[in-house]
Amino acid sequence: MSTALNPEIAALRDKVEEHARELAEMRGSVNQLNNTIRASVRQSIWQLIAMIVSLCLSIAGGLAYQANMIDKRLDRLEKRIDQSEKNITVRFEDFKQEVEKRLDQFEKRTDQSEKNITARFEDLKQEVRAKRK
Repeated sequence: MSTALNPEIAALRDKVEEHARELAEMRGSVNQLNNTIRASVRQSIWQLIAMIVSLCLSIAGGLAYQANMIDKRLDRLEKRIDQSEKNITVRFEDFKQEVEKRLDQFEKRTDQSEKNITARFEDLKQEVRAKRK
């Protein structure tokens, strides 16, 4: 019986060794895949970190640019408002002087008219007195 068992045991040992070899190859393949996956995950994490940093820098740069442009526009707007105020002040002063000038001319004419009316009235009084005499 030992001779009959011996070839069967040898065949089983060969199968076990073959399965052990296949299992070792599979473990090696799995380890290699695990190493590749770890490396890919590490690379993906670094890529994600680089993307987040790039996005943050882009957002910060965009906000700084927009803030700068808004400041420039506000400065231009303030300059235009100041210039408009100066122009309005100059125009108002010119208008004020023109009104004062015309008012003075009107007062002179009024005074002249009063003098003329007073002179005519005096002439009329003298004529009336002359006719009464």
